[in-house]
Amino acid sequence: MTEGSAAATRPGEMIRLEAVRKSFGDNVVLDGIDLQVAPGEVLEVIGASGSGKSTLLRCVNLLERLDSGRILFEGREITEGDVNVSAIRQRIGMVFQQFNLFPHLTVLDNVTLAARRIRRLRRKEADERAHALLKQVGLEEKAGQHPHQLSGGQQQRVAIARALMMEPTVMLFDEVTSALDPELVGEVLLVMRQLAQQGMTMIVVTHEMQFAREVGDRLIFMDQGRIVEQGIPGSVLDSPQEERTRRFLRRSLQLAHSLEQLSITDEELAR
Repeated sequence: MTEGSAAATRPGEMIRLEAVRKSFGDNVVLDGIDLQVAPGEVLEVIGASGSGKSTLLRCVNLLERLDSGRILFEGREITEGDVNVSAIRQRIGMVFQQFNLFPHLTVLDNVTLAARRIRRLRRKEADERAHALLKQVGLEEKAGQHPHQLSGGQQQRVAIARALMMEPTVMLFDEVTSALDPELVGEVLLVMRQLAQQGMTMIVVTHEMQFAREVGDRLIFMDQGRIVEQGIPGSVLDSPQEERTRRFLRRSLQLAHSLEQLSITDEELAR
């Protein structure tokens, strides 16, 4: 089989990116990304704002068109012209920073809508699966409520259930806890942790370093559209080899410490 064939993905690879480049005008956002993700692997992606992390996910989900390079999924190039984008997005689920739930629909209808319209699931089958997924994310009792009746963490868990409704083989998470109050972060991370334990292939853009350390199989640090460093999460976080990685982690640690001090101050003021 030739290098340019669909089978160029090596055995044991779910996703492969080759020399991926993406620009917005003169701004180069992804600058020659080479990356492989194995089946069942949890890949954590860290980096400063503007480093290309979210764009990386959007390219894998075919929300952005590449300038050059290619992406292969399960052995087939999905960045070629004749690919069925809708079919690929059913297999590669994505959860965003914002929940994007339909406010006029119940939780149950938010979870089932795409599956009923795109996959043509019958209402009874869709509802049964949705209830099972809502139970999995701890929200079965909320099926009849509307998004405004839920906390941010609950809405994000509904968004995860909605993505899982399409039965994806890969899940992409784009800073899914960044819009949440600190006390709600843990409930979303717990669901993601459970997915990882079940063997779901995941690419997780995150600033939750402890989660990355405990759940990730591999961690990459991005800067200026490039992968600067990668390895076992604990090794990269504790003993980074590149100066740019060290600078980023120092800033992240300082910010986390400042937020912790601010939280303590707020608690003391409330007494």
